[in-house]
Amino acid sequence: MTPEQRSSLNHFFVHVFNRILACEEQALSRVGASDLSVKELHVLEAVSDLAAEHRNTMTQIADTLSIRVSSLTTAVNTLVRKGYLERGGEPGDRRVIRVRLTPKGEEANHLHAQFHARMVDSAAEKLSEEELDTLLRSLSQLEQFFQDMSRQNQTM
Repeated sequence: MTPEQRSSLNHFFVHVFNRILACEEQALSRVGASDLSVKELHVLEAVSDLAAEHRNTMTQIADTLSIRVSSLTTAVNTLVRKGYLERGGEPGDRRVIRVRLTPKGEEANHLHAQFHARMVDSAAEKLSEEELDTLLRSLSQLEQFFQDMSRQNQTM
């Protein structure tokens, strides 16, 4: 890797990711969900996705987000207090607690999904099919790298 490539890659990781997060926060404030952080939005998204598969326990949500259950507990408590999530026991086994979106949480998650759809569509229309295929292959490799890094950090 050349020094210029290293600098460009570092710039992408730091600046582009931060810009995406800032755009998400701005989009939220425009639609009246300014009391949510981007991390909280991602918790809502994970809860929604996992609830559809009936895998919405605290452990399963934490695993999906690659965070500890204790960190998720803090986020869930905050989101319950804000009215975006609710917790409930599993019929027949009260030890199992499931987390679900409230109607307010469903609306915020829907707005977040719309933001992502617009962002993806806008970015994709700037690329040719070949460029898009190359980008997707590269991003898939990066995703695997970051998943592996996350797993290594959790075992330390």
